[in-house]
Amino acid sequence: MKPVVNSYQPSMTEWFAAIGEEEESKAFRDEDNRKVDRLEVLYQIIGLPYERPEEMSARDLADMTTRFKSIIDERGDELCAIRLVPNKPELPKLRQRGVSIRQCYENWFLKQDINPDEYTAYICPHSETLNWSATIIVCDEKIYGEMIRGLHSQLTHGETDGELLHFEFDFIGWKWSKNDDEAQLTVQRMIELLRVQDRLKQRTLEENLDCEFSHDYLKGYFESTVWPDDKVYIIDYNRLLPKYLPSDWSVRETAEAASQEIRGVTAHPGKTSGRVRIVTTENIENAQIEDGEILVCDNTDVRYLPLMKKAGAIVTDRGGILSHAAIISRELGRPCIIGTKVASQVLHDGDEVEVDASKGAVRILKRL
Repeated sequence: MKPVVNSYQPSMTEWFAAIGEEEESKAFRDEDNRKVDRLEVLYQIIGLPYERPEEMSARDLADMTTRFKSIIDERGDELCAIRLVPNKPELPKLRQRGVSIRQCYENWFLKQDINPDEYTAYICPHSETLNWSATIIVCDEKIYGEMIRGLHSQLTHGETDGELLHFEFDFIGWKWSKNDDEAQLTVQRMIELLRVQDRLKQRTLEENLDCEFSHDYLKGYFESTVWPDDKVYIIDYNRLLPKYLPSDWSVRETAEAASQEIRGVTAHPGKTSGRVRIVTTENIENAQIEDGEILVCDNTDVRYLPLMKKAGAIVTDRGGILSHAAIISRELGRPCIIGTKVASQVLHDGDEVEVDASKGAVRILKRL
């Protein structure tokens, strides 16, 4: 499977800027730009495996220095992800992934209109296929998250074509949305990487990363993958995101849906009623929605933001509780149900529905 790149799915930094939250946008930009530094500290102190990049100035690429030329000569045909991280906070981060190092350099980097002295380049390993990907939240009360067979972008972008599994661990026992022995063992491998029982190492990390621990587990938001060689890697560590996520969210057993009811997963609780407005990617450019109408779509991205702001509630076929769009729905305070699989096909424009996002249920009140 080749990576699905949705240009309408921006980073969290860009999402917060789009809803006018400039302070949050700046904080997330700073956090994201230094994530490799944090992961390297974890690698050095506790041996945390991550997609360790080659780090150099973008000037090395621009001038084809000896160091970069050796990478091209030796590994030019390897798939890569290149991140250009600005040295000045006001500049944008640039990235490309899923092509060879040589193609990335020739077809992407050389076309960037930047001053290479103002950027640091990170050349990271990349794979077109992944066995598993998971997003993991470690907070005071528990560890929870979601996982999927495939690429991690499916989780962050909500492009969840495969089955999405939810889990939680209260430091005593586990709850899962579905029994899957392989998934459970994989998540246990992932979170064990975040466990630091050595008190001296904990204090060292607290001093170097301004971090905290719960039950000896490093607190934060983590993205993790399992490569085809069965190696587990942590690919992101963010200290800010947990406070924007539903720490009281709990794995629920799948309920039997009534004939007039559609079931999904709660992304943000709340209850409201209104008329359905179906919006597809084909009609998004001309779509209109009245205040309080129920936005129903396959999946949301930044093009849907004006509609999300006016909607009384949001219901999607796909997506995860930790996807960027779901996080923004919570910031907007809209009741939101994701992962219904069928809402945009079963419902019609003008249907009257009740959305009880706290229960993950959409009840049809009146057909058009």
